[in-house]
Amino acid sequence: MEIPTIPLIRPQRPAIPYWKRIGIFCYRFWNDLRSQCSGNPLEQCRWIRFASSLKNVSDHPKDQLARAGEDEAVLLLREKGYVILQQNIRMPEGELDIVARNGSVLVFLEVKTRRKQKFGEPSETVKEAKRQRQITIARQFMSICRITNVQVRFDIISIFWPADAPPSIQHIENAFSVSTEEM
Repeated sequence: MEIPTIPLIRPQRPAIPYWKRIGIFCYRFWNDLRSQCSGNPLEQCRWIRFASSLKNVSDHPKDQLARAGEDEAVLLLREKGYVILQQNIRMPEGELDIVARNGSVLVFLEVKTRRKQKFGEPSETVKEAKRQRQITIARQFMSICRITNVQVRFDIISIFWPADAPPSIQHIENAFSVSTEEM
């Protein structure tokens, strides 16, 4: 039995001329090279390889929607000036959708994408149990990357993406917090 796929309507982005694309590539390549040689653990953790989620290879429509939502979230974050450190990190307790750096703040982002608002906003599905699991996974991530004494923030990106319209994205900064002693 074949699972039907639902086409996603992506927002139209202006075409980037080839000379700008080359400049963007060179800029990102230089930043990647510089961060690899950096003494800053926030930059070095970009090069640690984590197990990726099974959602990356699934053809299930729900997983396709989640993947597309995370791609849109990454574009939004880059426009806001965030540096994406890791995506779809798989740990025994669960998954971190996006880990980013905003200045000197380490940001763990949970992305929730929904087609219908039948049960409320997508961000409302992040309950206390999920928050505690995110904190546990964030601790493990920081331990693996040897990150200490860094300000940490937990954000939620809520995406409502109807089948026949472009997505509506809401970035909730500091959606839930944890004291620095707990991290």
